[in-house]
Amino acid sequence: MKTWRQNERQRLLAARAALSAEQHHQIAQACLNHISAYLSECEPGILGMYWPIKKELDCRPLAAALIKAGWVLTVPVINEETRKLEFARWQPGMPMVTGIWNIPVPEEPEWLKPSRFLVPLVGFDKANYRLGYGGGYYDRTLADMAEPVETIGVGMELGRFETIHPQEWDIPMHRIITEAGIQIAEPQSSSDL
Repeated sequence: MKTWRQNERQRLLAARAALSAEQHHQIAQACLNHISAYLSECEPGILGMYWPIKKELDCRPLAAALIKAGWVLTVPVINEETRKLEFARWQPGMPMVTGIWNIPVPEEPEWLKPSRFLVPLVGFDKANYRLGYGGGYYDRTLADMAEPVETIGVGMELGRFETIHPQEWDIPMHRIITEAGIQIAEPQSSSDL
């Protein structure tokens, strides 16, 4: 029997896939504008990005401007042994190879530790808990970080829930950015847990 999360994940992925190219482009542009505005207020550092899959919002168009502004960009690489993410330096045009799930990764990785992550979302709630693909890679990675990392969930308003009924291992994002803007977490009520 499928769980609520599995059903909602499937529903949201289908809704995202059903968007027209124009709708997806408009949502992406609005979202990228909000990400760019937010990061322009931050001290440049090492930023974890992601390689978009399954119609996720693509943050790569911001890469050149971010690098020019002083950011060092990285992309996640799945460590099959630990089932956590490691981050390799990335910039447009560098040689890439096919990694796990056919996601491109740098051919010759230079491992870095980001101080901020852009994290793709399938869904999210008002307390900034995210619904991902169910692999737990980000949650395991964040739970094991020695230094604090700011997490910025990137998704679409169509993925908004009142609550995703977080599990004990779920880690909320510091911020969520969608086409509607930046969301700071609201506390969960006891009925949401």
